[in-house]
Amino acid sequence: MTLKAALGAFLALVFSTVAVAQENSPAQSFAQDYTPVKTRIGDIRSLLDGDTIENDVFNANFLNAVPPAQFRGFTRQMREQHGPVEKVEIEQLLSPHAARLRIVFRDSIASGLIDVEPAPPHFVAGLRITGFQSRGGSLTETSSQIAALPGQQGLLIKRLNGDAETLVELNADDRFSIASTFKLYILAELDKSVRSGERKWTDVVALGPKSHPSGISQDWPDASPVTLHTLATLMISRSDNSATDTLIRVIGQEKLADIVRATGHRQPDWISPMLMTRQSSALKMPQHRAARESFETSGASARADLLRQKDSELKLSDIDPVRLTSKPGYIDTIGWFASPADIVNLLDWIRLNASPETRAILAINPGIDPAIAGLHSYLGYKGGSEAGVMSMNFLIKSRSGDDYAVSSHWNNSADPLNEARFVALMTRVVNLLATR
Repeated sequence: MTLKAALGAFLALVFSTVAVAQENSPAQSFAQDYTPVKTRIGDIRSLLDGDTIENDVFNANFLNAVPPAQFRGFTRQMREQHGPVEKVEIEQLLSPHAARLRIVFRDSIASGLIDVEPAPPHFVAGLRITGFQSRGGSLTETSSQIAALPGQQGLLIKRLNGDAETLVELNADDRFSIASTFKLYILAELDKSVRSGERKWTDVVALGPKSHPSGISQDWPDASPVTLHTLATLMISRSDNSATDTLIRVIGQEKLADIVRATGHRQPDWISPMLMTRQSSALKMPQHRAARESFETSGASARADLLRQKDSELKLSDIDPVRLTSKPGYIDTIGWFASPADIVNLLDWIRLNASPETRAILAINPGIDPAIAGLHSYLGYKGGSEAGVMSMNFLIKSRSGDDYAVSSHWNNSADPLNEARFVALMTRVVNLLATR
């Protein structure tokens, strides 16, 4: 997700002066009459509120690294995801010029580091947000907030081990567009074939057919030799579409249909045949209206025949990224579909059957703030998004040993989604599960 990538860049932003203050100056008491870092706390609050005072607050090195427009984008995303700022305060002085910060948003509490120049006017030389923790709330309250989002929402949270228990259920059997979450089915089939000895992770195949981003392999040479492990890792951790379409070609529709049924999807025809990402996007383009309308009104078998006949016409060059991303398009009829209950069944299948390699791949990208993910012993994640669609799904083992599956979906065929709000709500869910 673009939002998470941008926020991650801000979370990673650190300057050497902060690091030196943190490492070389243990917590201690300083003279209260002159602690220059305190002079900038009000300015940090103003900046986080959106005031355009960057040039009056940061030194030249900071402004070169993070131009004001970019900084405002980061702070705007934080407000969208965590709510308005309520308080900025010093949690711990590290030196007269450096401190740990506590930043209280409506929905979260952030930890941070600040470093100011020793000489007046004490420009800020370093500022780093180190992590977020959710504030209060409950799973039921969070589910209600998800239900209040515009459009269609679904959520299922289950404890899987011991006396299996449904903790939260919201439209858990309804049909949702799940975007790239469908890639979990490909991972499950690949895992199954490796465990059976049919394939090996080290098997090398030719990359292709190419698709559009997300991902990186679309920029690699055509037919590059890649291992199945590399393709699976890119597909899950980077949601790489070209890696995904390659695996669909290698595995084949019959095996993919089998794994959809084997993992407990209650309406397998919703996701059969399993569209390549290129095919799904091309069908949404105006020049393929006839094929799209035929696909929308056909059963699974006829759709499979149509794809075999029309695949060569559904060209990557036909896809207009602006049309694809500017507003929701045919999200109710073209794509991949499942219920929250179907994805929880799939996650439970992975929990019970998947190899350590597969579980490791699933844990590379936590989908949320790594500090929150790290509250658990294990967190596997796969999400998906396109205009009008968001899906976030977690397989969790808590530090107390409980296993959880979380599947959440948000569809709105009329308007784009507030991705930051949805990520914040699901981050809260993961945080709350750590405290059970």
